[in-house]
Amino acid sequence: MSKFLPKSVRDVIEELSKLPGIGPKSAQRLAIHLLHSPESRVRPLGEALLKLKDNVIFCEECWNIAESNPCGICSNIARDKSMICVVENILDVVALEKTGDLSGVYHVLHGALSPIEGIGPDQLKIEALIDRVKTGGINEIILATNPSLEGEATALYIQKLLREFPLKVTRIARGLPVGGDLEYADEVTLSRAITGRVEF
Repeated sequence: MSKFLPKSVRDVIEELSKLPGIGPKSAQRLAIHLLHSPESRVRPLGEALLKLKDNVIFCEECWNIAESNPCGICSNIARDKSMICVVENILDVVALEKTGDLSGVYHVLHGALSPIEGIGPDQLKIEALIDRVKTGGINEIILATNPSLEGEATALYIQKLLREFPLKVTRIARGLPVGGDLEYADEVTLSRAITGRVEF
């Protein structure tokens, strides 16, 4: 970072570059853009960032983010509380909610098992999930972790823990994306698409 820039600008660049997906060059461009922007556009950004930390909490039932406890999904009486969809992160909830196809509630793990990165069961909200199941009234757990090595390992681990409970454990279907070409799909994806086929 250039020492010719004022310290205030350097500080902003340094903080922005700590964000995921923002490298030093992008951080510099953003900082200069904010510097050139009118105060009426920069001040609301700063206030929104402060409110993010002051107002947003984790729902004590599902561990999704909310401004109230329980969150809007968990407190919605129209949702099927007997069906819990287990996801890795908050943005997975957003993606699934956009489909409008899930009538149940969620459980956010806040990651996936990854021994290489030092993420074990204790670093995730797995115990909280088991506690929810122990309270009773759960008929189905949908494992919607990512189809990555870590996501698969997490799903298998949770499935083993749930064997002792009288409930149905399902895994989201995997296959080809809409608009994708067969020739570009890998063998695992094609195999899962074939074995997971449904009647047409």
